[in-house]
Amino acid sequence: ALWEQFQLQARAGVVNWNRPTTGAASSAPFGGIGQSGNHRPSAYYAADYCAYPVASIESPSLVMPAQLSPGLTF
Repeated sequence: ALWEQFQLQARAGVVNWNRPTTGAASSAPFGGIGQSGNHRPSAYYAADYCAYPVASIESPSLVMPAQLSPGLTF
């Protein structure tokens, strides 16, 4: 219930639940609709990704990936 409320009310472009943004599509709306970065959209075409819809990646539980990204040694 709280997750759904947060997801609807957050002023963010990408909202994840137990998932990293690593490997997310570059077309995802990373900028959000608020004052991203240094308090402003990043470029002339920022309106293309600083708008709705909000993208979301969800997982019921947090687990380590089958293969770690290069350079990580957990």
